[in-house]
Amino acid sequence: MIRTTVTTPITTYQLKIQQQHNQVSFGIKASTTNLMAVTFQLNVNDADIAHYFVNYLGTILAVTFQHSMSDANFLSQLQKLITQKLANWQAGYQYL
Repeated sequence: MIRTTVTTPITTYQLKIQQQHNQVSFGIKASTTNLMAVTFQLNVNDADIAHYFVNYLGTILAVTFQHSMSDANFLSQLQKLITQKLANWQAGYQYL
């Protein structure tokens, strides 16, 4: 499991990458109650490929997000990540 926290002037976001056998999940949760939690899941053929995606996505998070950044920059980078890297992942939403 890889966890990171990004603090913006408005809220704090928790980003979590997790592997369960051949499934990789990436979760985004905001500390404010008027936002929702989002999870993206990818099922692959085996655990080794899933492990590759965990490391791949972890590297992207490390080079994209800082512990403290502006809301506009965070949301812009998050949108790029979702539309470019997670486009084929299954998304689930939960209102907080």
